[in-house]
Amino acid sequence: MTAADLTPLELAGLTLLIVVLGAVSGWWLGRRTSWAPAAGLALLAATPLVPHVPVVGGLSLDDILPLLGIAFLAVAVDLRRLFTARLPWLLVAGLVILILAGIVSSLTNADSPGEAITMLLRSPGRYAYLAVIALLVALAEPIERRRLFVAKAIALLGTAEAAFGLAAFFLPLGGLGLEPTRKFSVLYFEVPGRIAGTLGISPNFLGAIFILTIVLTAGLATDAVERRERLAWWAAVLVQALALTLTFTRASLALALVTLAVLLLLRGRFRYMIPVLAVVAVGFIVTPSRPVDPDGLGSGGVTAPVAVERLTSDVPDRLALWTSATLMMIDHPLNGVGPGRTLAVAASDPGRYVHTDLGAAQNNAHNTILLAGAETGVAGAIGALTVNVAIALAAIRILLGLRRRRIPAIEVGGALAVLGYLAQGMVNNLFNVAAAGVVFAVVAGAYVILVDAAPLAKAVDDDSGQRQRAPTGPPLEPNL
Repeated sequence: MTAADLTPLELAGLTLLIVVLGAVSGWWLGRRTSWAPAAGLALLAATPLVPHVPVVGGLSLDDILPLLGIAFLAVAVDLRRLFTARLPWLLVAGLVILILAGIVSSLTNADSPGEAITMLLRSPGRYAYLAVIALLVALAEPIERRRLFVAKAIALLGTAEAAFGLAAFFLPLGGLGLEPTRKFSVLYFEVPGRIAGTLGISPNFLGAIFILTIVLTAGLATDAVERRERLAWWAAVLVQALALTLTFTRASLALALVTLAVLLLLRGRFRYMIPVLAVVAVGFIVTPSRPVDPDGLGSGGVTAPVAVERLTSDVPDRLALWTSATLMMIDHPLNGVGPGRTLAVAASDPGRYVHTDLGAAQNNAHNTILLAGAETGVAGAIGALTVNVAIALAAIRILLGLRRRRIPAIEVGGALAVLGYLAQGMVNNLFNVAAAGVVFAVVAGAYVILVDAAPLAKAVDDDSGQRQRAPTGPPLEPNL
């Protein structure tokens, strides 16, 4: 679905409906759980359920739920903690550089005030937006309740997306929930399409979301005490694994399996990888088979599912895309080509940016760092690199804590999921897509971005606590 499929009145009505349903659902959930942050966390986690349909400027329908979630969280958390918090300095520095580079690029590359606003929303506004989400989630307390609630919300999201995607793949739904296969792919005309879920955009982004949801769902299954709950969560893992396989997103599938294997290995449950791998194998087997002829000498009667051929024969264009983005950054080092303008700039000079020595670059950078560099210049690339490194270090610090104490599996899963998502960001633009970026910000804020109090604030709080606990009766007589 696109904005072109709807009249202005229909688009306005759909926007209003999502606003009302989101607000009412958030209010009800806050009351139902008797925990105010639940409303905002749930709305943020539910972001991918609304398809990406542009509304105005850089805003789309899938921005409505996260904006409502931000509003609910802003009134539910203690914002005064921001004045005493000690945020990770490397992450803050990277974000400042990234946002400033985006502002400079937007203002210098725009041809009109309206275009400048659109660019500001697409790049610096998007990064600031995700940073606010992660920070508000990190402020939600108590911490244990926040982490358990987020894990369940993300697991339910992944299960819902998987169920919808599998229905779209196996049932005659008219292509709903699927992306049509492309002519250059071995999947063309061989499968109904690639599972895209409710996002309405590339399956690559749904695959990135599944990295987050599968590992956290497995964390819930590992932490579960009751057998029934444990089996339910493992069933959800298997459903998500099958749907992820049928997105035919190679990077997501590999990263999800690796992060899941690490989680189970750390928890001594590696045997649970067997049913997961069996489900993945089923996903390959259900796709049609055709003769394999890698050398052009005749297949010799050997056949293989097209899903397997997808892994081995579909040549990725990432090297060409990275080359094109690097050339744009070199040619425009100070302010880039402008947020959202890489394709237009490439089309204006195809000899320089499209026809590379490594193939044709017919899309944008597909790398969070190189895209920032192409769009906003060298400073933007440095900022994006710093942000990636800072978040990765924060996640690794969580994992290193395993040597000192036993950490719940959902915390380990959250850190691993963040690392997996960052890794896929090297082959996809995952920070610039609302749905995937929001879910990542929620997981990072819940498990990785630790909002510590500054030393002076801790001392004041400790001293205040001691005074409150001091005895209030008459003073003791001194020993003479």
